[in-house]
Parts: sequence; C-alpha cells; structure tokens
Amino acid sequence: MAVLMPYIAYAQKDTREVNSQIVYDTPLHGPQHSVAVNYDKAKVEEITAQISAARINGNVEKATQLQNELERVTESKSTSAPLTNNAGLTSIVCNEPVSPGDYNLTIINGLDANWACATSTDRVTGRLYVVSAKYSVSVSASDTLKVFTSSNAGITWTLINRIQSSVAYKWRNDELDIEAVNKGDTSYVFAVVGYTNAGVHNSVLIRLNSIGSGFFASNLYTAAAGNSFIYPRITSDNGKYTNLSYVYVICTQDTLLASGHTVRDKFAVITNPFAVTPALTYRNNGLSGSYAWSYTEVPDTTMQYNDIAYSDSANTDFIVTVSNFYRTAGFNNLYLSYSSNYGTTAPTNTPQIAETKVNLKPRIASTQLDAGGAQYMMIGLTRQWSATDWDPYYQRTSNNGTTWSGGYVSSTTDSTLYTDVVSIPRVPNTFRFAYQVTVGGTGALWTRSFNAGTFVASFNLATGMSTNYAPVRAGYRYDASDSCFTLGQGYPSSVGLFAYTGCTGTLTGIGNIEIPVKYNLSQNYPNPFNPTTKINYSIPVTGYVSLNVYDMTGKLVSKLVNENKNAGNYIVDFSGANLSSGTYFCKMESGSFNNVIKLMLIK
Repeated sequence: MAVLMPYIAYAQKDTREVNSQIVYDTPLHGPQHSVAVNYDKAKVEEITAQISAARINGNVEKATQLQNELERVTESKSTSAPLTNNAGLTSIVCNEPVSPGDYNLTIINGLDANWACATSTDRVTGRLYVVSAKYSVSVSASDTLKVFTSSNAGITWTLINRIQSSVAYKWRNDELDIEAVNKGDTSYVFAVVGYTNAGVHNSVLIRLNSIGSGFFASNLYTAAAGNSFIYPRITSDNGKYTNLSYVYVICTQDTLLASGHTVRDKFAVITNPFAVTPALTYRNNGLSGSYAWSYTEVPDTTMQYNDIAYSDSANTDFIVTVSNFYRTAGFNNLYLSYSSNYGTTAPTNTPQIAETKVNLKPRIASTQLDAGGAQYMMIGLTRQWSATDWDPYYQRTSNNGTTWSGGYVSSTTDSTLYTDVVSIPRVPNTFRFAYQVTVGGTGALWTRSFNAGTFVASFNLATGMSTNYAPVRAGYRYDASDSCFTLGQGYPSSVGLFAYTGCTGTLTGIGNIEIPVKYNLSQNYPNPFNPTTKINYSIPVTGYVSLNVYDMTGKLVSKLVNENKNAGNYIVDFSGANLSSGTYFCKMESGSFNNVIKLMLIK
C-alpha cells in the first residue's frame, strides 16, 4: 500500500545548488568525440530551417525532399531501411482490464517480476502507456513484454498486447524505453528494448497503436558475438510537431576489437513514424564509428550509458544527448552533444559538465517549445558520495545548455539505486523526479517535483520494493489536481508492477494545452465493448459540439455532448449497460464538420 509522507532532511552534505563547470577539452586517453566532415554550415542551417517550416505546415513531401537535400549537402553516410518484423517476435492483441486497487496504487502486472519498465504519455489525448519486461524463470522460455494503457489518468488500466519469441529472448535489466506520438487522428507507442539470445546482446524497436494492433518489431542493428547493441533510449519532437513528428533513438555499441574494448553511441531517426511502413535512418558519421562519443581501452571495465532528448531554442531544433562512461574510477564528467541538423552530421557542439564524483545512468528531459527562446532541460543521475552512499542528483539549464547548475534531489545517507526524470511538455521549467533507495535490504520509492523552477517537498510512495528488478520510472498525467505518476517493482512479499497515481502538491499549468489542428472523431476504445467504452474527439476552434449515439433504426439512445466547448481534445465515456447487444452509431457535429463511427456492444 502506498503511503504518502513528507520528506525529512538530514544534514550531511552541502545541498545548495552550485554552478557547474563546462569543459571542452578531450584528453587523449579519455572519451573522444566524433568529428564532423567539412560542409557548408550556412547552407545546412538554411535547409534545416526550411525543414522545420515544412514540418510545422504538415508538408510531408516538402520535408522529405529537404531531408534528401540535407543528406546531399553534408555528404552524409546515412543509411535508411524500412522497418520490418525481423526480430523474431510475435504479438497477441489483448483487451484485458486490470483489476484496480485504490486511487493511489494499482498493481498492473499481476505477481510478475519485471526486468524493466517504462512509461510515456500521449500529449494530445493524455492516454498513459506502460510497457513491462516480464521475467521468465525458465532459462529456455522467452521473457514477455506486456503493453498497458490507461485513458483516465492512471485510475484503471487495460492490457492491450503481449509480445514474445519462440526462442529464449531474455530482456535486459533497465534496457527499456518508450515514446508515445500522436498527430490528432493517428497515435502510436514506440518501444526500444534490449535482449539477449544465444549469448548475443541486441536491441529491438517495436511499434503498436493505441489498441495494441499494428505491431512490428525490427532489430536496430545486426549483433554478433563480441559486438553488442545495448541500453537503447528513445524520444520524439511530438511536443512541437504534431502532424510531422520525428522519433529519435540512441543506443550503445559494445565491441571487442583487436585494439581493445570499445564503447560508442549509435544514433537513428524515424522521419515518418505515422506511415504504414516507417523507415529507420542510421546516422553514424563520426570517424570513430560513433555518433557523438566513444572510448577504447584494453580491459573490459567501462560501460557507456546514453540518453537522448529533443529541445527547441529560439525556434531551432536540437537533438541533445548525454553520455556517462561508468567504472569505479576515471571518467566522471557528463558528456553532452548537440545537433541542429537532426543528426545528419556528427554534432558540432560537444561540451562536458565537469564532475568530481562517480555517477551512473544519466537521464535527460526537455520541456520543448518554451516561450521567449529559453529552453529548460534537466538531467537526473545517481551520484556516489562515498563507498555505500549514493544520492539522486540533478543538473539543470534554462538556456539550452550554455550554462548548467547542479544539486541534490535528496541528500540523505540512504543508498540510491536509480534516479529518473521526466519533463511536462510545454509547461516551462517543470519536471518530475522519481528515485529508488535501499532501506534495510529492500527498496523504497520517492518522488519529487520541480515546479516552474522550484523544488517542492519529496514524498515517500512505498517501501518493501525491489532492489534487483525494474528500477523506478517517473511519468506524468493530465489531471486537474495532481499530475504525478510513478512506476515501481514490488519485492519480495508483493511482487508486481505498481502504478502510483498521485502525490501531495498541485503542479500549476498541467493539462492538455495542445490545440488540435483539425476536427476529429476517433474510433471508440475498446470496440467491441461491454458495457463501457471511451470516445475521443477534437475541435480546433471553440464552438458548439453535438455527440449523440443512435441504434440501427436511427433512434437516439444517448446524448453524450450537446454544448459549447473550448478548442481542445476530449474523452467521453459511453455505457451500454441498459442496452441490448448490437451495432450502434456515434455521430459528431461541430461547425461544418460531421462524422460517424460504428460501435459494437457485445454482452
């Protein structure tokens, strides 16, 4: 059971925020950044500005032509291929409601142990998605991915898909990330997940629609013994572009070479995520074979962790990555990269945030499309104070990385296992942290919000959680009073994936503030249904909306909406509890728009 309680601070460390030192030098024997080939920078800036304009206008053909021109001007060595189901995975579409607990806690994955979990929020409709990587005890059986969704801010959940392999695919701990994208009439959730099969480590990209169908799964790269592609992460620019969003992927290539052990980041982009068959374009142009950062050494003791975010500064698109080369001693800095041409060339801006302490698994988030040219980003990481004392730490910027400052999210003597951060899109300087600590051998989950530039109190969500399986993940939800959402793995007495919806404190400005670009009436979900279903609709301008349900004879059976509505996206519940099984029709009228969808009630 979740228990919300105020955070009590214990004096131990200097908890004041301090300005961070930015470093550009790269030592010969340290991590190296890739070098971009010579190209006409003025021409590239001109083309990328034109691409942005075409995307804002939803001109797919123009944006595609300009992308090809960008490749030509930069002499890029990018390769592009349609995504195919080449990963050996199969999916089963489900429509299984998850039994809810109370408002603040729902066990959404039974009594399963999970190697990883991830969450994303559809910024147009507010629909929540969760993907879990379920652990299988049998060494010969495939682990299972489960995909869940909630259309009511995390109060109730539905399992919409199970994904498995006929061979023993084993998901890797914390190697799972997801991103929901929506263009008003079409929505998808993309997932990247690392797995091991027959001793080979690889990563796979998965796409599903909001009802669990439209499945495909494509390996990111071709892995082999001694050549692994691990720790994938994913993001999009759906916060700025609705009709023509791009999806961005980064992962670590871990390779044993004759010269030693090499870790490097690899980057890819999907410029047509809503297409029937999207394509993945690989952009790895660095001389070292990396997108931005790499390191080679003789002993195999270093792990490279990466994360990726999209930011918008003064109407310029930036792809920002953060890397960490983790080992017991050595390279403590946070290694950043900025690309203003969608990763077509190696990034030209590769600063480092100087760090004296060992740190682990940085996560980066950006609020996207902030007013006045400011761009807010935050990095969450787990930072070592002493041998057994690790803390959740942050770095933040309000000027797209020109300057950074850092401090403790929490500074107690508990040993922090994992730190996560998520932004609230289009709500300036607002983020949510979740962190997992160990207390008496078991885990405890905490959450803390950074609201409009100020930290609010931390709160303890739960104790008795796992210290070995899926790490805590931060999310958000569109709710009028409380936007908090957190995932955690129970252990040992309460194994299962827990969804915590709510924490003390209201975040201002939270809500579905995106104005849709056109009228739309989406197919109800679920369909068929018994006895309730949800209907989504959108209106681009304020006006009168009529949404009614009729039976096969044309008789009106329910008036769902008949009033003036502000421009926005809406979800309406329809119950057929008092109706007979059969076909019904829902008709929407607003302005000059009208449309009808078919509803199937099966009891």
